[in-house]
Amino acid sequence: MKQNTAIITGASEGIGAALTKLLIQHEWKVIGLSRNLEKLKFLQNNICENKDSLSIYACDVQDFSKLKSIAKKNNPADLLFLNAGIYTPIDASKNNIENYKQQMLINYLGIVNSYEAFLPKMISKKKGQIIIMSSISGWIGLPKAAAYGPTKAALRSFAQSIRYDLNSKGIKVQVCSPGFVETPATSLNDFYMPGLMKVDNAAKMIHKYMYSNKFEFSFPLTFSIFMKIFSILPDKLSYLLIKKFIS
Repeated sequence: MKQNTAIITGASEGIGAALTKLLIQHEWKVIGLSRNLEKLKFLQNNICENKDSLSIYACDVQDFSKLKSIAKKNNPADLLFLNAGIYTPIDASKNNIENYKQQMLINYLGIVNSYEAFLPKMISKKKGQIIIMSSISGWIGLPKAAAYGPTKAALRSFAQSIRYDLNSKGIKVQVCSPGFVETPATSLNDFYMPGLMKVDNAAKMIHKYMYSNKFEFSFPLTFSIFMKIFSILPDKLSYLLIKKFIS
C-alpha cells in the first residue's frame, strides 16, 4: 500500500508540529520545512520511531530558490499544508512599517512562494490536496492584528481564487481559519482570547476536515459562529462587540 506524503511548511512548532506528529501517527510520511533546524531535529528525534517518516529541511519561505530545490528532490505531495507564518501584536498608533512588511513577506508571499515551488509536480500528477492556513482574523479586523490580519485575509482570497484553476486538475483546495490556538504566537497576546484551544486538538480538527468536502473550515465551532456573525453585522455594532469581548 502506497504511503501518503505531506509537505508541511512551518513544521517546527505550533500547529505545524502538532499536525506533523498526528500524520506520522496515521502512517504518513512528512516533509517538514522550517527556518529552525534545531526544532526540526528535536521533532524528528522525539516523535519518529522510524526516522524515514520525517524528512526535514531548514528553509525560509522567502527563499524561492531553496524551496524549488527541495521540491526537485522530493516526489509530489499528496498534501501540501501551507502553514508557515509569524505573528507580532502591534499598537497601530505607533510606527510599525517594518512589522507590516515582514508579516506580509512571510505570511502571504512566503505561502505563495511555497505554493509555486511545490505545485508543478502536483499538477503533473493530476492529484493532490492543498490546505492554506488563514485565520478568523482574515474575516474581520481584530485588536493588535493590523499587521497579521491583512495577510490572513489575503490568503483566504488567494485560496478562494486558485480553486477555480486547480479543482479541474484534480487538486483539492481548502482553507483553515481557526480561532485562538495555544501556540508560541498567541502567547504574545495580553488580552482575553475566547475559546482558546489546545494545539493538539486543533491538529485533530484539521485532520478531520481534510477528509471532508468543506472548502473553508474553522474551529472552535461556537467561537467561529460568533465571529462569522460579527463579520456580517453593521460595522459599528461589530466594532463595539469585539471591543467589549476581545480586548
